[in-house]
Amino acid sequence: MMIPKMVVPRSKGQCLALAGATILAIALLWVFPPVGFVACAVMLVVAPPWGRGLAERGFISLLLALGATAVAFPRASSLPITPVSAHAALSIFTAVAVGLSLVGPGRMTRLIKPTLQDVLIGIFTAGAALWLMGAYIGRNSYEIVSGLFFTGWDNQGHFTPFANTIEVGSTTWPTFDGTIAWNQWYPSLHTTMWSLAQLASQTSSEILDRPGLLWPYVQWTSISFALSLAALAWVASDLTRRCTPLVGVRSRFVRRSAPAIAVLAFAAFALLGSPTLLFNSGFTNFMMAVAVTTVTAYLSARSWRSARALGWILIPLGALAVNALWTPLVLGLVPSAIVVIIALWRDRWWLAPVWAVASGGLVLGTVYLQSRAIVVDDPGASSSYMEDLGAIGAGMTPFNVGAAIVSPIIAVLVAIVLLRSGRRPLAIAIAGPSVAICAFLWLTMSAADSAGLSRLGSYYVLKTLNALLLVNAPMLAAGAGIGIALVLAAMKRRVLDPSTARAVNRFNTVIVGCVIALVGVTSFGYVGATPSGYPSGFGSAPGIAAGAARAGSVDNYLVGEAIIRARDAASPYPGKTTMLWDGSGVLVNLWVASLNRVLSSGDQRFYIKLPPFPYEDDVVSYVDFALGINPTLDMSLLWFRGVSGDRLNTIKREHPDRVTLVKVPMRSTVLCQECTL
Repeated sequence: MMIPKMVVPRSKGQCLALAGATILAIALLWVFPPVGFVACAVMLVVAPPWGRGLAERGFISLLLALGATAVAFPRASSLPITPVSAHAALSIFTAVAVGLSLVGPGRMTRLIKPTLQDVLIGIFTAGAALWLMGAYIGRNSYEIVSGLFFTGWDNQGHFTPFANTIEVGSTTWPTFDGTIAWNQWYPSLHTTMWSLAQLASQTSSEILDRPGLLWPYVQWTSISFALSLAALAWVASDLTRRCTPLVGVRSRFVRRSAPAIAVLAFAAFALLGSPTLLFNSGFTNFMMAVAVTTVTAYLSARSWRSARALGWILIPLGALAVNALWTPLVLGLVPSAIVVIIALWRDRWWLAPVWAVASGGLVLGTVYLQSRAIVVDDPGASSSYMEDLGAIGAGMTPFNVGAAIVSPIIAVLVAIVLLRSGRRPLAIAIAGPSVAICAFLWLTMSAADSAGLSRLGSYYVLKTLNALLLVNAPMLAAGAGIGIALVLAAMKRRVLDPSTARAVNRFNTVIVGCVIALVGVTSFGYVGATPSGYPSGFGSAPGIAAGAARAGSVDNYLVGEAIIRARDAASPYPGKTTMLWDGSGVLVNLWVASLNRVLSSGDQRFYIKLPPFPYEDDVVSYVDFALGINPTLDMSLLWFRGVSGDRLNTIKREHPDRVTLVKVPMRSTVLCQECTL
């Protein structure tokens, strides 16, 4: 294993102390879940027999937990997700992880002290999580749903499976109309993990209602997003530590400070740059997929030893996790899988084919069964995805497209330098994911061409480019860390080793020059591009603007009040499809429905095809037509303006047994000045 070893195994007393701490953490999980949950998390960072540092141990534990969850709780599984099963799953995982360090080679593992990088990554994780959820802390359901509504359309799409899983108690969600649940077959490992974490950590065994789950949704999305950013920051730190000797410095200052500077550089990019815009838009699963792909590929191929010790288990579990988060990024693990095969072959040749067949069978078999179920149960899901691949032209958050385009080129150039320096596995760990993901980028560009859409106007082209930028961001941060440390060392009169300086040949100099030029050019735009105009003043950094958007959205809570009040008014009619007529629109109605019951695919199609707001006679005709062609459709039509109630009476008269008119109590607002509570 990739573990710091002691000269002698742990004593019996040390093993008993570690076992006792683990038993105490698990007992607290069942008796006082919030404290026990934190205690188990601490044990998974401190005690397992993997990783050279605390941060590395923690992230390996997270990767294994994600992969194990993908195996145990796949989409449409019948395995229950309840407080008991959540406590049991975390207890078993903690016991196994710590138990491995108490027997066999694991007894050689020592408890390690936190390094400066570990401390910085811990502070970054906590700070990022608080920054992301800060606008929602202490807010009521009106304000929280307003914040989620205004900041990103996809928040509704990811809240829905989270609420479904907790309310139903599994990843199979039955619907009132008998159709398949909306998003039943969408990658949903993130919402499964959030459900298990919520049920394992909450004080009461009572299941919260859907509005009560709004704050837990914000909490777990914030923590997951922050952990994803922190994992990438750790990659930047470890990569810096491994690459610093290649520049041939004799300064201990550079070797010690460069990894910490890389963490700070990545943190600045993460919090001030474009990544937090992804959080606002509800793309936390995408961020998690990027982090899992990057960390798994890096840990599995950074060295031959790491490939043998970690890659054999991380690659299959990581692939299953990525498949259940954002499937196309699975391609990024293929090069590292090849490194693992070669590493196993070099150790014992027969291990390579055995591992390839076993892990490949696990991953491909799981993907096949899930894909077959999608085709059989919900054939529209796969066909619509292929159609949308080139047709969707909006919805991606802004980011530095220029840097994203050249980042794979920079990765390849850095890999060439590493190959020439004898660091072959590390070269694959850096450039492999980018090169492999470019295959999907080519597919998305071809789909955009077929749809007659601009390549840089296609949602999936832009999303894949954003993934490339994020995958390569740790490498760029590592370069910044080394460069800044060298400058600081020079200011302290620490110079390069003269013999190393002479050893740098012209070819490597050209490559390094190209990298610097590409970074410099893309910092300001494309070659030859000029801005059409300049703003009158300075604008906020993207991360600051994203934070301001969250704060402003929760303060503008009128739409959230309408959504929650409509949901409450519809609660006495659980078997009916809801439709809010006043102050509404497609997304408002999707939120009302998601907060009311399991949203079916039939419900979602009805809402998506609604004519634009405001609702007039054309919408009356649409509702009447929908009721006419679907004899199983029963509706609760919600309104709070008197004129709307009069209009809806025409539908009630046509379908008296299938339509229920429900007046929503609303205070007097700009939406309804005549309303009173």
